Amino acid sequence: MTKFVEDEEEQMVEIDDLSYVGFDVVSKNSDHFKKIDVQSLPTKAKRRATRLIKKAIETEGAKSKYVDPETIDGYALFDVVTPPYDLETLAELYEQSSIHYAAVNARTMNTVGLGFRFDDSVKGKKKLERSQNSKSKLERVRQDIDRSKRKMEELFDAFNIDETFIETMIKVWNDYLTVGNGYIEISRTNSGKIGYVGHVPATLVRVRRNRDGYIQLANTSKVNAVFFRNFQDSETEDPLGKDANPNELIQFKSYTPNNTYYGVPPAVPAAAAIVGDKLAKEYNIDYFENKAIPRYAIVLKGAKLSQKSKEQLVNYFRQEVKGKHHGTLIVPLPPSMGNDSDVRFEKLEAGVQDSSFDKYRKSNRDEILVGNRVPAPKVGVYDNANLAVSRDADKTFKTQVVGPDQKIIEKRINRIVKEYTDNVEFRFESIDLIDDDLQSRINDRYLRTEVITPNEVRETMGLTQRNEGDEVLPFPSNVKMKQLEMDEEQAKEEAKKPEGAPDGNDNAESGSPPKAGPDRDGGQTPAAVTGERRERGEAQDE
Repeated sequence: MTKFVEDEEEQMVEIDDLSYVGFDVVSKNSDHFKKIDVQSLPTKAKRRATRLIKKAIETEGAKSKYVDPETIDGYALFDVVTPPYDLETLAELYEQSSIHYAAVNARTMNTVGLGFRFDDSVKGKKKLERSQNSKSKLERVRQDIDRSKRKMEELFDAFNIDETFIETMIKVWNDYLTVGNGYIEISRTNSGKIGYVGHVPATLVRVRRNRDGYIQLANTSKVNAVFFRNFQDSETEDPLGKDANPNELIQFKSYTPNNTYYGVPPAVPAAAAIVGDKLAKEYNIDYFENKAIPRYAIVLKGAKLSQKSKEQLVNYFRQEVKGKHHGTLIVPLPPSMGNDSDVRFEKLEAGVQDSSFDKYRKSNRDEILVGNRVPAPKVGVYDNANLAVSRDADKTFKTQVVGPDQKIIEKRINRIVKEYTDNVEFRFESIDLIDDDLQSRINDRYLRTEVITPNEVRETMGLTQRNEGDEVLPFPSNVKMKQLEMDEEQAKEEAKKPEGAPDGNDNAESGSPPKAGPDRDGGQTPAAVTGERRERGEAQDE
Protein backbone atom coordinates (compact mmCIF):
# COMPACT_ATOMS: atom_id res chain seq x y z
CA MET A 1 0.00 0.00 0.00
CA THR A 2 1.26 3.44 -0.94
CA LYS A 3 -0.28 6.51 0.63
CA PHE A 4 0.21 10.22 -0.10
CA VAL A 5 -0.76 12.87 2.41
CA GLU A 6 -0.57 16.49 1.39
CA ASP A 7 -1.15 19.80 3.17
CA GLU A 8 0.16 23.30 2.93
CA GLU A 9 3.27 22.54 4.93
CA GLU A 10 4.17 18.93 4.35
CA GLN A 11 3.80 16.12 1.82
CA MET A 12 4.16 12.51 3.00
CA VAL A 13 4.88 9.45 0.88
CA GLU A 14 4.18 6.16 2.69
CA ILE A 15 6.08 3.09 1.47
CA ASP A 16 4.60 -0.30 2.32
CA ASP A 17 5.10 -3.54 0.44
CA LEU A 18 2.76 -5.60 2.58
CA SER A 19 -0.49 -6.41 0.84
CA TYR A 20 -2.79 -8.95 2.43
CA VAL A 21 -5.93 -10.33 0.90
CA GLY A 22 -8.79 -10.69 3.30
CA PHE A 23 -10.58 -14.02 3.70
CA ASP A 24 -14.37 -14.01 3.80
CA VAL A 25 -15.78 -17.45 4.55
CA VAL A 26 -19.31 -16.40 3.75
CA SER A 27 -18.58 -15.05 0.29
CA LYS A 28 -20.10 -16.76 -2.72
CA ASN A 29 -17.71 -15.36 -5.28
CA SER A 30 -16.03 -18.69 -5.94
CA ASP A 31 -19.24 -20.73 -6.15
CA HIS A 32 -19.31 -22.32 -9.59
CA PHE A 33 -23.06 -22.98 -9.24
CA LYS A 34 -23.43 -19.22 -9.74
CA LYS A 35 -21.71 -19.38 -13.13
CA ILE A 36 -23.97 -21.15 -15.60
CA ASP A 37 -23.54 -21.10 -19.38
CA VAL A 38 -27.09 -21.74 -20.57
CA GLN A 39 -25.97 -22.72 -24.06
CA SER A 40 -23.91 -25.62 -22.74
CA LEU A 41 -26.78 -27.14 -20.74
CA PRO A 42 -28.40 -30.46 -21.69
CA THR A 43 -31.69 -30.17 -23.56
CA LYS A 44 -34.01 -30.70 -20.58
CA ALA A 45 -32.08 -28.29 -18.37
CA LYS A 46 -31.92 -25.73 -21.17
CA ARG A 47 -35.73 -25.79 -21.49
CA ARG A 48 -36.03 -25.20 -17.75
CA ALA A 49 -33.57 -22.29 -18.00
CA THR A 50 -35.63 -20.80 -20.80
CA ARG A 51 -38.78 -21.03 -18.68
CA LEU A 52 -37.03 -19.30 -15.79
CA ILE A 53 -35.82 -16.51 -18.04
CA LYS A 54 -39.28 -15.92 -19.49
CA LYS A 55 -40.80 -15.93 -16.05
CA ALA A 56 -38.29 -13.34 -14.93
CA ILE A 57 -38.65 -10.90 -17.81
CA GLU A 58 -42.39 -11.06 -18.50
CA THR A 59 -44.82 -9.18 -16.31
CA GLU A 60 -48.39 -8.66 -17.47
CA GLY A 61 -47.35 -8.51 -21.10
CA ALA A 62 -44.50 -6.06 -20.54
CA LYS A 63 -41.17 -7.52 -21.66
CA SER A 64 -37.57 -6.59 -21.02
CA LYS A 65 -34.49 -7.69 -22.90
CA TYR A 66 -32.45 -7.68 -19.70
CA VAL A 67 -31.85 -11.05 -18.14
CA ASP A 68 -30.87 -11.18 -14.49
CA PRO A 69 -28.15 -13.83 -14.23
CA GLU A 70 -29.29 -14.64 -10.69
CA THR A 71 -32.51 -16.06 -12.10
CA ILE A 72 -30.73 -18.76 -14.05
CA ASP A 73 -27.95 -19.72 -11.71
CA GLY A 74 -27.39 -23.35 -10.85
CA TYR A 75 -29.39 -23.18 -7.64
CA ALA A 76 -32.58 -22.15 -9.35
CA LEU A 77 -31.92 -24.23 -12.44
CA PHE A 78 -31.34 -27.53 -10.62
CA ASP A 79 -33.61 -26.75 -7.64
CA VAL A 80 -30.82 -27.20 -5.11
CA VAL A 81 -30.25 -25.47 -1.77
CA THR A 82 -27.51 -22.89 -1.24
CA PRO A 83 -24.98 -23.96 1.44
CA PRO A 84 -24.66 -21.71 4.51
CA TYR A 85 -20.99 -21.05 3.64
CA ASP A 86 -19.07 -21.04 0.42
CA LEU A 87 -17.73 -24.59 0.13
CA GLU A 88 -14.78 -23.70 -2.11
CA THR A 89 -13.65 -21.09 0.40
CA LEU A 90 -13.91 -23.56 3.28
CA ALA A 91 -11.82 -26.02 1.29
CA GLU A 92 -9.17 -23.35 0.82
CA LEU A 93 -8.98 -22.82 4.59
CA TYR A 94 -7.61 -26.36 4.81
CA GLU A 95 -4.41 -25.16 3.13
CA GLN A 96 -4.13 -21.79 4.84
CA SER A 97 -2.74 -22.95 8.19
CA SER A 98 -0.28 -25.72 8.96
CA ILE A 99 -1.99 -26.33 12.32
CA HIS A 100 -5.44 -26.64 10.75
CA TYR A 101 -4.03 -28.91 8.06
CA ALA A 102 -2.33 -31.15 10.63
CA ALA A 103 -5.38 -31.22 12.92
CA VAL A 104 -7.73 -32.28 10.12
CA ASN A 105 -5.32 -34.97 8.95
CA ALA A 106 -4.77 -36.27 12.50
CA ARG A 107 -8.48 -36.57 13.19
CA THR A 108 -9.12 -38.18 9.80
CA MET A 109 -6.36 -40.76 10.15
CA ASN A 110 -7.34 -41.69 13.71
CA THR A 111 -10.97 -42.09 12.68
CA VAL A 112 -10.86 -43.93 9.35
CA GLY A 113 -7.19 -44.43 8.51
CA LEU A 114 -6.20 -47.22 10.91
CA GLY A 115 -7.89 -50.01 8.95
CA PHE A 116 -11.12 -51.94 9.34
CA ARG A 117 -12.41 -55.41 10.14
CA PHE A 118 -15.60 -57.44 10.12
CA ASP A 119 -16.91 -58.62 13.48
CA ASP A 120 -19.72 -61.01 14.33
CA SER A 121 -23.00 -59.15 14.09
CA VAL A 122 -25.71 -59.32 16.74
CA LYS A 123 -27.58 -61.87 14.62
CA GLY A 124 -24.38 -63.83 14.07
CA LYS A 125 -23.73 -64.00 17.82
CA LYS A 126 -27.29 -65.19 18.45
CA LYS A 127 -26.80 -67.96 15.91
CA LEU A 128 -23.68 -69.07 17.78
CA GLU A 129 -25.49 -69.01 21.11
CA ARG A 130 -28.34 -71.14 19.79
CA SER A 131 -25.84 -73.68 18.50
CA GLN A 132 -23.91 -74.20 21.74
CA ASN A 133 -25.58 -77.54 22.48
CA SER A 134 -24.48 -79.09 19.20
CA LYS A 135 -20.82 -79.12 18.27
CA SER A 136 -21.52 -79.99 14.64
CA LYS A 137 -24.10 -77.22 14.26
CA LEU A 138 -21.81 -74.77 16.07
CA GLU A 139 -19.01 -75.59 13.67
CA ARG A 140 -21.29 -75.05 10.65
CA VAL A 141 -22.43 -71.65 11.96
CA ARG A 142 -18.85 -70.61 12.69
CA GLN A 143 -17.76 -71.63 9.20
CA ASP A 144 -20.67 -69.70 7.68
CA ILE A 145 -19.71 -66.54 9.60
CA ASP A 146 -16.06 -66.93 8.60
CA ARG A 147 -17.10 -67.24 4.94
CA SER A 148 -19.14 -64.05 5.27
CA LYS A 149 -16.11 -62.21 6.63
CA ARG A 150 -13.87 -63.38 3.79
CA LYS A 151 -16.56 -62.50 1.25
CA MET A 152 -16.98 -58.96 2.56
CA GLU A 153 -13.22 -58.41 2.70
CA GLU A 154 -12.97 -59.46 -0.96
CA LEU A 155 -15.90 -57.26 -1.96
CA PHE A 156 -14.59 -54.15 -0.23
CA ASP A 157 -11.23 -54.73 -1.88
CA ALA A 158 -12.86 -55.04 -5.31
CA PHE A 159 -15.29 -52.11 -5.02
CA ASN A 160 -12.71 -49.67 -6.41
CA ILE A 161 -9.74 -50.73 -8.53
CA ASP A 162 -8.08 -47.31 -8.30
CA GLU A 163 -7.93 -46.98 -4.53
CA THR A 164 -8.49 -48.96 -1.36
CA PHE A 165 -11.60 -48.48 0.74
CA ILE A 166 -9.49 -46.77 3.41
CA GLU A 167 -8.21 -44.27 0.81
CA THR A 168 -11.81 -43.55 -0.20
CA MET A 169 -12.87 -42.98 3.40
CA ILE A 170 -9.88 -40.71 4.09
CA LYS A 171 -11.06 -38.45 1.24
CA VAL A 172 -14.67 -38.56 2.44
CA TRP A 173 -13.83 -37.74 6.04
CA ASN A 174 -11.35 -35.06 5.04
CA ASP A 175 -14.21 -33.36 3.17
CA TYR A 176 -16.44 -33.82 6.21
CA LEU A 177 -13.96 -32.01 8.47
CA THR A 178 -13.05 -29.23 6.00
CA VAL A 179 -16.39 -28.33 4.38
CA GLY A 180 -18.86 -30.06 6.71
CA ASN A 181 -20.05 -32.69 4.22
CA GLY A 182 -18.69 -35.95 2.84
CA TYR A 183 -20.10 -38.19 0.11
CA ILE A 184 -19.70 -41.88 -0.81
CA GLU A 185 -20.74 -42.75 -4.36
CA ILE A 186 -22.48 -46.09 -4.98
CA SER A 187 -22.82 -47.63 -8.45
CA ARG A 188 -24.74 -50.85 -9.14
CA THR A 189 -24.39 -53.60 -11.69
CA ASN A 190 -27.16 -54.56 -14.11
CA SER A 191 -28.38 -57.09 -11.57
CA GLY A 192 -28.69 -54.44 -8.88
CA LYS A 193 -25.64 -55.45 -6.83
CA ILE A 194 -23.18 -52.83 -5.61
CA GLY A 195 -20.24 -52.83 -8.00
CA TYR A 196 -18.44 -49.58 -7.20
CA VAL A 197 -17.81 -47.48 -4.12
CA GLY A 198 -15.93 -44.20 -4.43
CA HIS A 199 -15.60 -40.58 -3.37
CA VAL A 200 -17.22 -37.47 -4.82
CA PRO A 201 -15.67 -34.09 -3.81
CA ALA A 202 -18.04 -32.32 -1.47
CA THR A 203 -17.36 -28.91 -3.03
CA LEU A 204 -19.06 -30.07 -6.24
CA VAL A 205 -22.27 -31.46 -4.71
CA ARG A 206 -25.48 -29.68 -3.78
CA VAL A 207 -28.59 -31.08 -2.07
CA ARG A 208 -31.93 -31.00 -3.88
CA ARG A 209 -34.58 -28.88 -2.19
CA ASN A 210 -37.02 -31.80 -1.97
CA ARG A 211 -34.26 -34.05 -0.57
CA ASP A 212 -34.84 -36.45 -3.46
CA GLY A 213 -31.19 -36.53 -4.49
CA TYR A 214 -28.09 -34.51 -5.25
CA ILE A 215 -26.63 -32.53 -8.13
CA GLN A 216 -22.94 -32.52 -8.93
CA LEU A 217 -21.72 -29.69 -11.14
CA ALA A 218 -18.21 -29.89 -12.50
CA ASN A 219 -16.15 -26.73 -12.00
CA THR A 220 -15.51 -26.13 -15.71
CA SER A 221 -16.49 -23.61 -18.33
CA LYS A 222 -18.92 -26.12 -19.82
CA VAL A 223 -21.87 -27.21 -17.70
CA ASN A 224 -21.51 -30.87 -16.77
CA ALA A 225 -24.22 -31.66 -14.27
CA VAL A 226 -24.91 -35.15 -12.83
CA PHE A 227 -27.86 -36.30 -10.72
CA PHE A 228 -27.42 -38.75 -7.82
CA ARG A 229 -30.15 -40.60 -5.97
CA ASN A 230 -30.25 -41.16 -2.25
CA PHE A 231 -28.71 -44.46 -1.23
CA GLN A 232 -31.04 -47.44 -1.86
CA ASP A 233 -33.49 -45.27 -3.80
CA SER A 234 -34.34 -47.06 -7.04
CA GLU A 235 -37.35 -45.04 -8.20
CA THR A 236 -36.54 -41.31 -8.39
CA GLU A 237 -36.07 -40.20 -11.99
CA ASP A 238 -33.20 -38.04 -13.16
CA PRO A 239 -34.55 -34.44 -13.38
CA LEU A 240 -31.85 -33.68 -15.94
CA GLY A 241 -33.13 -36.42 -18.22
CA LYS A 242 -29.64 -37.80 -18.81
CA ASP A 243 -29.43 -41.08 -16.87
CA ALA A 244 -32.03 -43.82 -16.62
CA ASN A 245 -30.14 -45.47 -13.76
CA PRO A 246 -28.44 -42.77 -11.68
CA ASN A 247 -25.77 -43.60 -9.13
CA GLU A 248 -26.45 -43.15 -5.42
CA LEU A 249 -24.82 -41.06 -2.68
CA ILE A 250 -24.40 -41.52 1.05
CA GLN A 251 -24.08 -38.12 2.74
CA PHE A 252 -22.24 -37.40 5.98
CA LYS A 253 -22.87 -33.94 7.41
CA SER A 254 -21.53 -32.21 10.50
CA TYR A 255 -24.67 -31.20 12.34
CA THR A 256 -25.68 -27.59 12.74
CA PRO A 257 -29.05 -26.41 14.08
CA ASN A 258 -29.15 -23.63 11.49
CA ASN A 259 -29.24 -25.86 8.41
CA THR A 260 -30.76 -29.27 7.77
CA TYR A 261 -29.37 -29.73 4.24
CA TYR A 262 -25.66 -29.19 4.87
CA GLY A 263 -23.21 -29.51 7.71
CA VAL A 264 -20.84 -26.88 9.10
CA PRO A 265 -17.23 -27.93 9.73
CA PRO A 266 -15.13 -27.14 12.81
CA ALA A 267 -13.14 -24.67 10.69
CA VAL A 268 -15.91 -22.07 10.73
CA PRO A 269 -15.69 -21.07 14.42
CA ALA A 270 -11.89 -21.07 14.11
CA ALA A 271 -11.78 -19.28 10.73
CA ALA A 272 -10.45 -16.03 12.21
CA ALA A 273 -7.64 -17.93 13.95
CA ILE A 274 -6.79 -19.78 10.72
CA VAL A 275 -6.62 -16.57 8.71
CA GLY A 276 -4.71 -14.83 11.50
CA ASP A 277 -2.15 -17.61 11.57
CA LYS A 278 -1.79 -17.35 7.80
CA LEU A 279 -1.28 -13.59 7.88
CA ALA A 280 1.17 -13.84 10.76
CA LYS A 281 3.32 -16.24 8.77
CA GLU A 282 3.18 -14.01 5.70
CA TYR A 283 4.11 -10.96 7.77
CA ASN A 284 7.05 -12.83 9.22
CA ILE A 285 8.26 -13.82 5.75
CA ASP A 286 7.88 -10.29 4.43
CA TYR A 287 9.68 -8.89 7.47
CA PHE A 288 12.75 -10.99 6.83
CA GLU A 289 12.63 -10.49 3.07
CA ASN A 290 13.00 -6.77 3.79
CA LYS A 291 15.97 -7.48 6.14
CA ALA A 292 13.94 -6.36 9.14
CA ILE A 293 13.45 -2.84 7.68
CA PRO A 294 10.14 -1.55 9.03
CA ARG A 295 7.49 0.34 7.17
CA TYR A 296 8.34 4.02 6.92
CA ALA A 297 7.41 7.31 5.29
CA ILE A 298 9.32 10.14 3.60
CA VAL A 299 8.07 13.54 4.73
CA LEU A 300 8.77 16.44 2.38
CA LYS A 301 8.45 20.03 3.57
CA GLY A 302 8.62 22.97 1.26
CA ALA A 303 8.22 20.92 -1.90
CA LYS A 304 5.44 19.54 -4.04
CA LEU A 305 5.93 16.40 -6.14
CA SER A 306 4.24 15.57 -9.38
CA GLN A 307 2.40 12.28 -9.76
CA LYS A 308 5.23 10.94 -11.91
CA SER A 309 7.82 11.87 -9.26
CA LYS A 310 5.77 10.14 -6.57
CA GLU A 311 5.60 6.94 -8.63
CA GLN A 312 9.33 7.04 -9.37
CA LEU A 313 10.17 7.47 -5.68
CA VAL A 314 7.91 4.62 -4.60
CA ASN A 315 9.24 2.28 -7.29
CA TYR A 316 12.79 3.07 -6.27
CA PHE A 317 12.18 2.00 -2.69
CA ARG A 318 10.43 -1.18 -3.75
CA GLN A 319 13.25 -2.18 -6.03
CA GLU A 320 16.24 -1.03 -3.97
CA VAL A 321 15.10 -1.79 -0.45
CA LYS A 322 13.10 -5.03 -0.65
CA GLY A 323 15.40 -8.03 -0.46
CA LYS A 324 18.58 -6.00 -0.11
CA HIS A 325 21.13 -6.56 2.61
CA HIS A 326 21.96 -3.87 5.10
CA GLY A 327 23.91 -0.99 3.59
CA THR A 328 23.92 2.68 2.80
CA LEU A 329 20.88 3.89 0.95
CA ILE A 330 21.11 6.91 -1.35
CA VAL A 331 17.71 8.34 -2.19
CA PRO A 332 17.60 10.30 -5.49
CA LEU A 333 15.28 13.21 -4.84
CA PRO A 334 13.45 14.78 -7.77
CA PRO A 335 15.13 17.88 -9.25
CA SER A 336 11.92 19.86 -8.77
CA MET A 337 12.73 20.09 -5.04
CA GLY A 338 14.44 23.37 -4.22
CA ASN A 339 17.23 24.06 -1.78
CA ASP A 340 14.77 25.15 0.86
CA SER A 341 13.06 21.76 0.88
CA ASP A 342 13.22 19.62 3.97
CA VAL A 343 13.33 15.81 3.81
CA ARG A 344 12.71 13.56 6.79
CA PHE A 345 12.26 9.77 7.29
CA GLU A 346 9.78 8.50 9.86
CA LYS A 347 8.95 4.97 11.02
CA LEU A 348 5.29 4.05 10.82
CA GLU A 349 5.53 1.00 13.07
CA ALA A 350 7.70 -0.41 15.79
CA GLY A 351 9.75 -3.52 15.26
CA VAL A 352 8.26 -6.94 15.71
CA GLN A 353 7.77 -7.81 19.35
CA ASP A 354 8.85 -11.42 19.52
CA SER A 355 7.02 -12.27 22.73
CA SER A 356 3.66 -10.84 21.70
CA PHE A 357 4.01 -12.30 18.21
CA ASP A 358 4.63 -15.78 19.58
CA LYS A 359 1.71 -15.44 22.00
CA TYR A 360 -0.57 -14.45 19.12
CA ARG A 361 0.43 -17.44 17.01
CA LYS A 362 0.13 -19.80 19.98
CA SER A 363 -3.31 -18.42 20.76
CA ASN A 364 -4.36 -19.04 17.15
CA ARG A 365 -2.91 -22.54 17.31
CA ASP A 366 -4.83 -23.41 20.46
CA GLU A 367 -8.08 -22.04 19.04
CA ILE A 368 -7.68 -24.10 15.86
CA LEU A 369 -6.97 -27.26 17.85
CA VAL A 370 -9.97 -26.64 20.10
CA GLY A 371 -12.17 -26.07 17.06
CA ASN A 372 -11.04 -29.36 15.51
CA ARG A 373 -11.20 -31.15 18.92
CA VAL A 374 -7.68 -32.53 18.47
CA PRO A 375 -5.17 -32.69 21.38
CA ALA A 376 -1.91 -30.86 20.78
CA PRO A 377 0.32 -33.99 20.94
CA LYS A 378 -1.55 -35.39 17.92
CA VAL A 379 -0.06 -32.62 15.75
CA GLY A 380 3.41 -32.81 17.29
CA VAL A 381 2.95 -30.03 19.87
CA TYR A 382 3.82 -31.03 23.43
CA ASP A 383 4.34 -27.78 25.42
CA ASN A 384 5.60 -29.40 28.60
CA ALA A 385 3.01 -32.18 28.43
CA ASN A 386 4.15 -35.28 30.32
CA LEU A 387 3.31 -38.89 29.50
CA ALA A 388 0.34 -39.04 31.85
CA VAL A 389 -1.23 -35.91 30.37
CA SER A 390 -0.70 -37.20 26.85
CA ARG A 391 -2.34 -40.53 27.70
CA ASP A 392 -5.34 -38.78 29.26
CA ALA A 393 -5.64 -36.61 26.15
CA ASP A 394 -5.49 -39.69 23.92
CA LYS A 395 -8.17 -41.40 26.00
CA THR A 396 -10.47 -38.38 25.80
CA PHE A 397 -9.80 -38.05 22.07
CA LYS A 398 -10.68 -41.71 21.50
CA THR A 399 -13.82 -41.84 23.64
CA GLN A 400 -15.32 -38.41 22.91
CA VAL A 401 -14.22 -37.63 19.35
CA VAL A 402 -12.95 -40.60 17.34
CA GLY A 403 -15.28 -43.22 18.81
CA PRO A 404 -18.55 -41.35 18.12
CA ASP A 405 -17.37 -40.43 14.62
CA GLN A 406 -16.61 -44.08 13.89
CA LYS A 407 -20.06 -45.15 15.09
CA ILE A 408 -21.69 -42.66 12.70
CA ILE A 409 -19.70 -43.92 9.72
CA GLU A 410 -20.04 -47.62 10.61
CA LYS A 411 -23.83 -47.38 10.73
CA ARG A 412 -23.95 -46.00 7.17
CA ILE A 413 -21.42 -48.50 5.80
CA ASN A 414 -23.24 -51.42 7.42
CA ARG A 415 -26.19 -50.57 5.21
CA ILE A 416 -23.93 -51.70 2.36
CA VAL A 417 -22.88 -54.85 4.25
CA LYS A 418 -26.49 -55.85 5.00
CA GLU A 419 -27.22 -56.07 1.28
CA TYR A 420 -24.95 -59.13 1.27
CA THR A 421 -25.09 -60.68 4.75
CA ASP A 422 -26.38 -60.20 8.28
CA ASN A 423 -23.70 -62.40 9.84
CA VAL A 424 -21.04 -59.72 10.20
CA GLU A 425 -20.70 -55.97 10.80
CA PHE A 426 -18.17 -53.42 9.57
CA ARG A 427 -15.89 -51.93 12.22
CA PHE A 428 -13.04 -49.43 12.06
CA GLU A 429 -9.86 -50.10 13.94
CA SER A 430 -9.31 -47.58 16.73
CA ILE A 431 -6.46 -46.03 18.66
CA ASP A 432 -4.69 -48.67 20.76
CA LEU A 433 -4.01 -47.20 24.19
CA ILE A 434 -2.86 -50.51 25.71
CA ASP A 435 0.47 -52.21 25.06
CA ASP A 436 0.71 -55.91 24.24
CA ASP A 437 1.80 -56.96 27.73
CA LEU A 438 -1.09 -55.20 29.45
CA GLN A 439 -3.58 -56.50 26.88
CA SER A 440 -2.31 -60.03 27.46
CA ARG A 441 -2.97 -59.75 31.20
CA ILE A 442 -6.43 -58.33 30.57
CA ASN A 443 -7.29 -61.16 28.18
CA ASP A 444 -6.02 -63.72 30.68
CA ARG A 445 -8.18 -62.25 33.44
CA TYR A 446 -11.28 -62.21 31.22
CA LEU A 447 -10.67 -65.79 30.09
CA ARG A 448 -10.26 -67.06 33.68
CA THR A 449 -13.41 -65.29 34.82
CA GLU A 450 -15.43 -66.64 31.88
CA VAL A 451 -16.12 -63.13 30.52
CA ILE A 452 -14.93 -63.89 26.98
CA THR A 453 -14.19 -66.94 24.88
CA PRO A 454 -10.86 -67.86 23.26
CA ASN A 455 -12.31 -67.08 19.82
CA GLU A 456 -13.22 -63.57 20.93
CA VAL A 457 -9.62 -63.04 21.96
CA ARG A 458 -8.36 -64.50 18.69
CA GLU A 459 -10.67 -62.19 16.76
CA THR A 460 -9.10 -59.12 18.36
CA MET A 461 -5.69 -60.48 17.42
CA GLY A 462 -6.67 -61.06 13.82
CA LEU A 463 -6.34 -64.86 14.12
CA THR A 464 -8.64 -67.50 12.64
CA GLN A 465 -11.38 -69.05 14.76
CA ARG A 466 -11.13 -72.50 16.33
CA ASN A 467 -13.90 -75.07 16.48
CA GLU A 468 -13.72 -75.36 20.26
CA GLY A 469 -12.99 -71.72 20.82
CA ASP A 470 -16.57 -70.56 21.34
CA GLU A 471 -16.81 -72.27 24.73
CA VAL A 472 -15.65 -70.36 27.79
CA LEU A 473 -12.74 -71.77 29.73
CA PRO A 474 -13.71 -73.01 33.20
CA PHE A 475 -12.79 -70.73 36.02
CA PRO A 476 -10.13 -72.32 38.34
CA SER A 477 -12.38 -72.11 41.41
CA ASN A 478 -15.07 -73.88 39.43
CA VAL A 479 -12.57 -76.60 38.58
CA LYS A 480 -11.89 -77.11 42.31
CA MET A 481 -15.59 -77.28 43.06
CA LYS A 482 -16.12 -79.86 40.35
CA GLN A 483 -13.25 -81.91 41.76
CA LEU A 484 -14.79 -81.82 45.20
CA GLU A 485 -18.10 -82.93 43.78
CA MET A 486 -16.36 -85.82 42.05
CA ASP A 487 -14.65 -86.79 45.30
CA GLU A 488 -17.97 -86.84 47.08
CA GLU A 489 -19.49 -89.02 44.39
CA GLN A 490 -16.54 -91.38 44.61
CA ALA A 491 -16.87 -91.56 48.40
CA LYS A 492 -20.53 -92.48 48.04
CA GLU A 493 -19.72 -95.26 45.62
CA GLU A 494 -17.03 -96.63 47.93
CA ALA A 495 -19.45 -96.57 50.83
CA LYS A 496 -21.80 -98.85 48.93
CA LYS A 497 -19.11 -101.53 48.33
CA PRO A 498 -19.10 -104.64 50.58
CA GLU A 499 -16.41 -104.97 53.22
CA GLY A 500 -13.11 -106.28 51.92
CA ALA A 501 -13.92 -105.56 48.26
CA PRO A 502 -11.10 -104.04 46.28
CA ASP A 503 -11.58 -100.35 45.59
CA GLY A 504 -9.39 -100.22 42.50
CA ASN A 505 -6.90 -97.73 43.87
CA ASP A 506 -3.25 -97.82 44.90
CA ASN A 507 -4.10 -98.39 48.51
CA ALA A 508 -5.72 -101.71 47.72
CA GLU A 509 -2.77 -102.87 45.70
CA SER A 510 -0.27 -101.93 48.39
CA GLY A 511 -2.18 -103.74 51.07
CA SER A 512 -3.25 -100.60 52.82
CA PRO A 513 -6.44 -100.78 54.81
CA PRO A 514 -9.53 -99.72 52.97
CA LYS A 515 -10.75 -96.18 53.35
CA ALA A 516 -13.13 -95.52 56.11
CA GLY A 517 -16.78 -95.73 55.35
CA PRO A 518 -19.81 -95.00 57.45
CA ASP A 519 -19.56 -98.33 59.33
CA ARG A 520 -15.84 -98.54 59.69
CA ASP A 521 -14.87 -95.08 60.71
CA GLY A 522 -17.16 -94.04 63.43
CA GLY A 523 -20.07 -93.23 61.16
CA GLN A 524 -18.21 -90.83 58.93
CA THR A 525 -20.20 -89.46 56.04
CA PRO A 526 -18.92 -89.11 52.46
CA ALA A 527 -18.66 -85.37 53.02
CA ALA A 528 -16.45 -86.00 56.05
CA VAL A 529 -14.27 -88.30 54.01
CA THR A 530 -14.01 -85.65 51.34
CA GLY A 531 -13.06 -83.15 54.03
CA GLU A 532 -10.28 -85.43 55.21
CA ARG A 533 -8.97 -85.76 51.68
CA ARG A 534 -9.10 -82.02 51.23
CA GLU A 535 -7.15 -81.54 54.45
CA ARG A 536 -4.59 -84.12 53.42
CA GLY A 537 -4.25 -82.40 50.05
CA GLU A 538 -3.79 -79.03 51.70
CA ALA A 539 -1.21 -80.48 54.06
CA GLN A 540 0.70 -81.89 51.11
CA ASP A 541 0.57 -78.54 49.38
CA GLU A 542 2.02 -76.95 52.49
